[in-house]
Amino acid sequence: MKEIWNRFEQWVELNCPSILETLNDAATEAEISQVEQKMGLIFPKSFKELLLIHNGQRDEGIGVIGNYYLLSLEEILYTWITMKELLDNKEFEDFEEVEPVGPVKKEYWWNPRWISIATNGAGDDICIDLDPAEGGTMGQIITFWHDWEERKVISTGLEDWFRRIIEKIEDGTYKLIEEDGELLFNDDGFTGE
Repeated sequence: MKEIWNRFEQWVELNCPSILETLNDAATEAEISQVEQKMGLIFPKSFKELLLIHNGQRDEGIGVIGNYYLLSLEEILYTWITMKELLDNKEFEDFEEVEPVGPVKKEYWWNPRWISIATNGAGDDICIDLDPAEGGTMGQIITFWHDWEERKVISTGLEDWFRRIIEKIEDGTYKLIEEDGELLFNDDGFTGE
């Protein structure tokens, strides 16, 4: 993961170095372990490696993940606790049935075995799915929309997703554009939409 992330950071440094200033310092293994224990989950190795490089990003400027901000451990835990309380209180029972695009379980509007890793700040997240549907991959990357029932698999795992992000950045598919005087990525969340 470190090599892949370094390639990504090199591109960011050349094209929009101000993003790098918003990245937090590394998390510690003890901090990661504490959050895993509180959530009752084991994070995939590649995600732990990313947290050991940067413990998320401050919500300032451009979100490094295609306008989405990398979440810190504190924010990951807060999001998980909030969503778990809503689930336990049956707040999602009257929501539309989930429409999976790929092997995502449709029984859950939100699944307690999803780890939100990046957000657009409006309730839409990129998640690691530790409870895929049949045919899925443990640790696959999915979209979560707070007000839309689609749940889409965008990659089989974090490393694969970042490899594709780098390829698309280097070939110009994903790029920084100016819109209304603001610099942003042309693909929100690097979801390939």
